Amino acid sequence: MFFEVKKRDLAGRIGKLITRHGILETPVIFPVIDPLRQIPDLSSISSVGFKGIITNAYLFYKRNKGVIKSIHSELSWNNIVMTDSGGYQILLYGNIDIDNRTIVNYEKAIGSDIATILDIPTGSTMSREEAERAVLETYKRGLESLPLIEDSEQLWVYPIQGAPFKDILLKSCELAVKLPYHIYAVGSPTIMLEKYRYAELIEIVALVRVNTSLDRPLHVFGVGHPMIIPFLVAIGADMFDSASYILYARDGRYLVEEGTKNIRELEYFPCACPICSKYTPQELLQMPPSMRERLLALHNLHVIYKEIKSVKQAIKENRLWELLEWRANAHPSLKEAFAVLLKYMKFIEKLSPLTSPSGRALLILSELSYYNPKISLNIKRVNEILARRIKDRIIIVLPAYRKPYISQKEYVELSEKYKSNTCVKILFLHPILGVIPPEIASTYPFYQHEYRISKYTVSLKLLKKHIKELLDKKPRRVVLVLSAWLNEELANKIVKRLGTRGVEISICRLYEVFSLIPQ
Repeated sequence: MFFEVKKRDLAGRIGKLITRHGILETPVIFPVIDPLRQIPDLSSISSVGFKGIITNAYLFYKRNKGVIKSIHSELSWNNIVMTDSGGYQILLYGNIDIDNRTIVNYEKAIGSDIATILDIPTGSTMSREEAERAVLETYKRGLESLPLIEDSEQLWVYPIQGAPFKDILLKSCELAVKLPYHIYAVGSPTIMLEKYRYAELIEIVALVRVNTSLDRPLHVFGVGHPMIIPFLVAIGADMFDSASYILYARDGRYLVEEGTKNIRELEYFPCACPICSKYTPQELLQMPPSMRERLLALHNLHVIYKEIKSVKQAIKENRLWELLEWRANAHPSLKEAFAVLLKYMKFIEKLSPLTSPSGRALLILSELSYYNPKISLNIKRVNEILARRIKDRIIIVLPAYRKPYISQKEYVELSEKYKSNTCVKILFLHPILGVIPPEIASTYPFYQHEYRISKYTVSLKLLKKHIKELLDKKPRRVVLVLSAWLNEELANKIVKRLGTRGVEISICRLYEVFSLIPQ
């Protein structure tokens, strides 16, 4: 029992990862530490709130010429240390002067809390044949390492490679689940991150998460930009690491939620972290480069740490979808990444709660809210209920426009008129939530939601979908009552584009219903 899920929302989760040097709450990000020259110092990183760091065991080995030294003592760090094995150097240089057995034994001896075998990253330049060989070699090394680590108290990471070749990536997943490693990792996303190819990264992480054991945490190497973190968490990623905080600082780049800004172009700092509260952009520019680099790196760490906390709070409140929907509008690459998430809704729905245990009202922000599992799953449930109740009946459809919907004057009048007519069923129509039976109109999310319904927010595409699902259940007749946001023009568009599908459809105002349908 080294990993326990405490809270879920979408495929994201808050988890408890138990290591030799303490417990980490996931989602978590590990700042990459340079064992040769670290800026800012580790005490400053700890003061931001980070409980875990990652460093390169290969560079540590080279620095100490292979001599075994406690990594915690050498770094003066009493919290959790994760080590990479040198895979990044292989990605950069093609090879390194150390073998898998040596680096695995070294990581074990220096006392890493979380350690990684020496994989062969596929990167972005390998041919298909090279990628296949890399995946098989990584698996061979995974097998080779098992006897070396079976008595270890550390958590061991198995990197899953093969991207961008999806079939090879899936083969790597198939091989990974055969091995008893504690943590899976997605390798080689660097180029995708640098080029803002977030949709590709989401696709890769989704494929790995869907095809590996959910009781194992999933680490994504090299991810440190707050833009993409909520989306990766939503598809099931638990752990990240990055040196972006210092790399950006060296280039004078200032992290914000929606991207990076050049400090030379800033008049004000749009942040309230200790650095931004104390200094102005002009003051940082007048500092010696080393001091400016350190302070910018600390600001960047504060932004990354804040993002992790924001994601956790969204999961805690069952608002992760709302966070994604809001963030997707911050950058075109994020909107594209959000679209990829929609491809995996069946997987996400399986892991999502049907209701909100937090009791908070659902925020409907746009047409995309329809795909929120707390909406889509409840719509499916309603469709299952209606399939048994409305066949061959006369259906009166009322626009839902004011909660509680059963108090709308149209419903009060119609329900009184037709209370003894068992052939007539009255339903509400909501632009996002779909068709709502009155008997569940006071349940979640049909009552506990916030949404501004107007002619500017109503989607013809979704309305057509809702009415189609109603017609597919073969009622005898459907009467669309014009009221509030459902005007004659919109109702006619729905019928014209949808067709009757063999069901008689009428469009009328409230006072006309009584002449159409006998009491």
